[in-house]
Amino acid sequence: MEESTSVAVTLEHWKEEILNSFTWINDRRISNGPCEGKNNYVKKILSNANGMSNFQRARNRILYSQNKYETYTMNEHTDRIKRIGNPRGAYKK
Repeated sequence: MEESTSVAVTLEHWKEEILNSFTWINDRRISNGPCEGKNNYVKKILSNANGMSNFQRARNRILYSQNKYETYTMNEHTDRIKRIGNPRGAYKK
């Protein structure tokens, strides 16, 4: 059957990668799930912010939310994060 041949060729071609997916390290299987979860979390933060215009502020917000074991002080940042210049104007229809 042609379908079986196609599956056999695919399995033979990806044999090493398939076997690596069953490797255990420290009683856990290797997975890209945690990385995908962090990427999804960053996308949610940016979508909830409706596209932050200040990159440094967005970066700090993402890093703060992802590092649960970090401690922060009020005097840590000496740089001004707030945008310099006139605030945005009124919304015009």
